[in-house]
Amino acid sequence: MVSVQSWLAGIHSLISKVFISKVRSLESMDCNFDAHINVICGPNGCGKTTILESIYLLAQGFSFRSRDLRELITWKQNELILRGEFEDEGRERKRALRVFSRGSEVRENGESLKSPTAFFGTCPAVIMQPSDIELLRGGPDVRRHWLDEILCFRSSANSLVLRNYKRVLQQRNKWLKEFKQNGAAVGGEDLFRVLTQQLIELGAKLWAARIALSKEVSEIITRYYRKLSGGVDEITCAYKSSILKTLDALDAADPLSDEMMDEIPAGAMSASGECAECFANGSGNVAGSAADGSDVVSEDMLRNAFARKLADLEFVERLQGMTMAGPHRDDLALCASGYEMRSVGSQGQCRSAAVAMRFAAVDVASRYLTKPILLLDDIFAELDVNRRDAVASLIREKECQVVIATPQSEDLPFKADAMFELKI
Repeated sequence: MVSVQSWLAGIHSLISKVFISKVRSLESMDCNFDAHINVICGPNGCGKTTILESIYLLAQGFSFRSRDLRELITWKQNELILRGEFEDEGRERKRALRVFSRGSEVRENGESLKSPTAFFGTCPAVIMQPSDIELLRGGPDVRRHWLDEILCFRSSANSLVLRNYKRVLQQRNKWLKEFKQNGAAVGGEDLFRVLTQQLIELGAKLWAARIALSKEVSEIITRYYRKLSGGVDEITCAYKSSILKTLDALDAADPLSDEMMDEIPAGAMSASGECAECFANGSGNVAGSAADGSDVVSEDMLRNAFARKLADLEFVERLQGMTMAGPHRDDLALCASGYEMRSVGSQGQCRSAAVAMRFAAVDVASRYLTKPILLLDDIFAELDVNRRDAVASLIREKECQVVIATPQSEDLPFKADAMFELKI
């Protein structure tokens, strides 16, 4: 057992209270949290993860389990209510969220906010759970979501670029779909040109931000993975983009559905499953370079390359009814021994890499915002003894407030400062 002393030193973001009403299986619950280690214990199905989800929702502004917050409302109930009290660098934040069939009401310190997403960026939280293995095993959209979330930790401007890119992409796809069906679309060719130019501008900004972030986190992930694996093997990370010249294989690809193209990026894998050299060059840097041979890829270069790409694909896009190139097609490649872990990584390797990615998110939040609240959903049961000890050691290093959900508290490598026992 590890006794954690003086944990509060260095804490910048924490939750002190949460009230939960009619959220999933929880009818009503009121919790007061310690600033150090909080353990929620109970059998499966008693609502442990729901408490973590409620904290995460009040901290981040969205759920890690559902896109539609109405899905969180208890069966046959009309609404849910969440209230939480947070502190970040000494500032108190009282947050309240009411979700009902027609929408939601959001408040912080008594002031109305437009949506729960307005909570994001002041009291960050990072969740670790067994399903994180999908960060390695899942499709590119899972890794893009992870990358974009911590991209917003870096700067609120990135959040605006992301929202605007998704909005313009949706409008452009709607135009293309209508053109495919009818041979014409509302707004005509002028609107299509405007949307395409907006997509190019926003796409270049988003690429520049993602590439910079991927270079930063690749070194962090590699370092954490080395600790978690005991130095037995190494991994490398690189941003996979369909737009950089040396990564661009879409010209040679047959038109595929949106889902197929996300699942099987053209040129990403050799027949044996080996990572294409242009995706992960072993250094963690983005493959491809500027004309002078440097690794710097400027926003202007990305803008010009994107414009050429969309011009080349325009005929196919009109046939397919969708935008076939852009940041929404990209991926983050994690490779071990030159092979992409998504295809050949063992369970242990993938779990270690997923934990390393979550700790990288903790580091990014700590660097650009404040130390986040760390939420652990029964992660130790999935790890062997050595990895459990390594994860416990890293958690102690971070000095974050921790909320752990587990069915058996006696198996934890920590001594609880506050214990909550749930029953079905």
